[in-house]
Formats: sequence, C-alpha cells, structure tokens
Amino acid sequence: MAPTSFGKDGWLGTPNLHGYRAGDIVAKLDDLPDVDPQHLYFDLLLLDKDGRFLDNHSGACRALARTRSLDERSRFVRVVAELARHVSMDPRGLAVVGQALTLIRERGIETGGLVLAAQILDMCCNDDVVVASLMNLLEMSMGNDEAMRTMCEVVITLARESGDGRAEQDRPLEIGVGSINGGGLQAQVSYVVRTVSKARARAYLRDVTYFNLVPTPDLLGV
Repeated sequence: MAPTSFGKDGWLGTPNLHGYRAGDIVAKLDDLPDVDPQHLYFDLLLLDKDGRFLDNHSGACRALARTRSLDERSRFVRVVAELARHVSMDPRGLAVVGQALTLIRERGIETGGLVLAAQILDMCCNDDVVVASLMNLLEMSMGNDEAMRTMCEVVITLARESGDGRAEQDRPLEIGVGSINGGGLQAQVSYVVRTVSKARARAYLRDVTYFNLVPTPDLLGV
C-alpha cells in the first residue's frame, strides 16, 4: 500500500468556477440556478488510473453562496479534494464517504467541520485510506523526517500504554518496537491504526502531535 501519487494534482475549471484534482479525485464547482438559485453546485469525481470516470458525489453546496469570493471558492475545492484524496484506495468508491461529503457541503471547510468529516470518513473507509491520509497530513504538517522522529516516540508510548507484546520484559521497549520504527512512516502509522482502531487514530495522533491532521486552507497554503 502506498499513498496516491501527487503527480496528477492541479487546478481545473474556469476562473469563476474552480476545480482541483488530487490524485484520482476531482472536486469542482458549477452554477446551476435551476437547481439552487442561491448556492453553487458541487461535484466530487472519482477517476480510475487512466483518468476515466468511476463514481461521483454531487449536490447543492449550502456552504457556498453564489456571492462567495473567488478565493473562497478555490479554497473549498482544494480542501475537499485533499480530504478525499485517498478514497480511491477503498474499492467501494464514494458511496462510503457520502455522509462526510454531505456534511462538508452543508457546513463548509472550517476546522471543526473538517475534523468531524474526517472522523466520519475514517469510520467508513478501510484501513489503507486512513493510513495514507494520516501519513500525508503528518508529512505536510512537519516534513517526512520530523514526522518519523515524532512517530518513533508515539509508537514507543503507545506500545507501553497498550502492553504490546513486542515490549517484552527481557529487552528494552525501544528495541521491542524497533521493527515498527525501522519500517518508516507507513509502518508507524499502520501500527497506530491497528492498535487504537482506525476510528480513533486521527484523534489520538492529534492529541500527541498537536496538529489538527485535516487539510485546512492554512496547511495547504490557499
């Protein structure tokens, strides 16, 4: 398992109706006054590896009135695309994240709403999606090297708290979890997800790293 490639990322759409592609996900806006005269329309598309359409989630975006600025529009599509970036790793498609996407369309991308949407996404998606999302956000928050160093301490602390079998009495705990910390960030995050559950992993890491671990506009620089 590896996170979705960043090579397909980029802005799409028009100057007034922005779109953004994050891996195999495209988030875009449309203006459909016959559907909703007050709000913009939102589409999230899931593409296959060749860029062909697989699935979509669409609906009026109550969080984006038609009067919202161009910057607010671009921030919205970028953030939602990043939130859903790794959903393509779940073979069930976008149906499993419909509740999270509906919440974002209703509440927008303020941090509290993003945290709740990410929690719903984590509960619904498979472990691979959760691990890839957390790896991506840890690297964006602190860089790969610092993320791995931070996660070394997280793994050691969690092994001690959970009574993990690798932490045997006849050898230091740090040696017992060495195979995890030696396996890189993916092994470290996977261990957390397995140990505390995919539904709790993001909140656990948020508490110990002091990062929100959601793709906020500030984190993305938009």
